[in-house]
Amino acid sequence: MKNIALAFLMSLAAPAVVLCQSIETFNAIRLEDAATGNTVTIDPSAVTTSYSIVFPASKPSIGVGSEVMRFNRLTQSMSFSLVPQLNLAPQQVAYLDADAVTLRGSANFLWDTTASQLRIGTAGSSSAMQVKRLGADASPLATFEGGGLGIGTAIPGVSVDVDGDFSIDEMTYNATLAATNNDVDFGNTNKVGFVRIASPLTADISLTGMVGGRNGKMIQIYNATTKNIVIVNDSPLSNDTCRFKTSETGNLSIRPRGTSQFTYSAAEQKWIMTTNVNSNTIGFTSGSYHHTNRNVPVPTNNSAYLYLTSSVKMKNGNYNVMLEDGLVVGQIFAVEYGGAIETILIGGPNIRQCNHHDKQADMWVWNGTYWTCYGH
Repeated sequence: MKNIALAFLMSLAAPAVVLCQSIETFNAIRLEDAATGNTVTIDPSAVTTSYSIVFPASKPSIGVGSEVMRFNRLTQSMSFSLVPQLNLAPQQVAYLDADAVTLRGSANFLWDTTASQLRIGTAGSSSAMQVKRLGADASPLATFEGGGLGIGTAIPGVSVDVDGDFSIDEMTYNATLAATNNDVDFGNTNKVGFVRIASPLTADISLTGMVGGRNGKMIQIYNATTKNIVIVNDSPLSNDTCRFKTSETGNLSIRPRGTSQFTYSAAEQKWIMTTNVNSNTIGFTSGSYHHTNRNVPVPTNNSAYLYLTSSVKMKNGNYNVMLEDGLVVGQIFAVEYGGAIETILIGGPNIRQCNHHDKQADMWVWNGTYWTCYGH
């Protein structure tokens, strides 16, 4: 048997209030509806030794909806509170009305229990917009099926219609980069749209691939360094699904202050070069250079055209100017020889020499090993 103490507050007709207390021992307390036969039983569990039920000191107030007596087993007290009123059909998503009691729903705001989709519509089956939740709780995915998304416009003409501006946050990358960098991750599996590379480079570097490729994903790379960043085409040094595709065979050089944009192709499983500014080696960017040291090559990869002067004398008819190795096969480098200081003769181990230069101009083409002169 379990001991249950019942305290009753009785209000009499006289002004005085008398507190009557009676302690009885029951195995259980059952409340029965005489009309329906429905019952509510208060039956302590087997592990309970004893507890008290203390009824509230006041009657429930009259308000919107019904009220119910609630028992708090921790405080062993009872209180009256409103019972939420349900005013919605199956699969409708509930919202709390202004009366703070009624839960209402709408035929245009549904949760599809079969497809696990949130449906927002204008009538009937609510198919104007379907939102589907996928994935684990830590990183869920929401997919929108059907209709269009309008931002700043009430009538989207395409799937996503933005009447206004939008931005993609920039990420500045300052970490050290090696001479060759395979399967690069600029951060968070490359969840970024615009990467500004500002690493402390002392020489040109190459990138052979990037991780994080997804169908249609776009990443723009801006070279904020003073060196060239070479994008190696379809390099075997990178995972097959992380490689770049710049052309059929050639590499791409992103010059200082140049940009290139890459879009990932799910069909080819490659980062496809789609746009570039000051990023190829066949272009119209130009520069000028005065050569003063026989042992230092002329900077060859910063422009496609160079106006060159030299104060270094030729020795015994030998060359006095060298060129750096090119970066991509087919790279074109035009040199105009100017000034009245010294005659210029380009030579070195990476040069296929042409005839004596008469301070006019030469056009050179890089074949991967040598610069070949095609006349002047």
